[in-house]
Amino acid sequence: MAKAIRKLAIGAALSLLCMACTAAGGHNPSTDASPADRFTPLSRLKPIDLDGDPLSETETFHAKEHESPKAIGEVRTDRYRIIAYTEGSSCGILVVDAKSSKKPSINIVSAWPKNDSDGIRRYAAGPYSFASGAGADGSHSRASMYCSESAMVIEYSAKGKAQASGRQGHVSIKERHSVPESLIVTVGSDAARKKIRGQI
Repeated sequence: MAKAIRKLAIGAALSLLCMACTAAGGHNPSTDASPADRFTPLSRLKPIDLDGDPLSETETFHAKEHESPKAIGEVRTDRYRIIAYTEGSSCGILVVDAKSSKKPSINIVSAWPKNDSDGIRRYAAGPYSFASGAGADGSHSRASMYCSESAMVIEYSAKGKAQASGRQGHVSIKERHSVPESLIVTVGSDAARKKIRGQI
């Protein structure tokens, strides 16, 4: 009898110990996040220096944000520059002539979704808002932008071959051989761009 009671006591102690372990370090899928799903916000990325400071030349920013635009990436071709920037809780892209930064062709600004339930989940590091626009008359260009708090995915097409000749900042480039040909520019931390790269 004493032996049976001792076994029950040991079993009860082990059960309590297991319950304590589970409570302290158990897996809860609703609260746990994989390290791969945690990305540095765009607003915390190091800014880049721009030749000619074309961001100061345009007047289409959201004055209510009370924050100056911050360039975080740039892609150059022989004909144009694509500049990715943030301003408060918004993403922006500015496309200017490569020889004259005072000639903006496209300027798109979009706030990123405020809640996880809002926006589009087309890529990792989302959710995203979406915006697009055509270039100035005669430029035959078009750009679209997916914007999240942690990443941007930009597609830019123009007349002729869209081939990048240089880049700086937190950007990755992929050329899409379509009609018209386009450049896909991914903006974000190394981890975010790596995660998105396989989705475009």
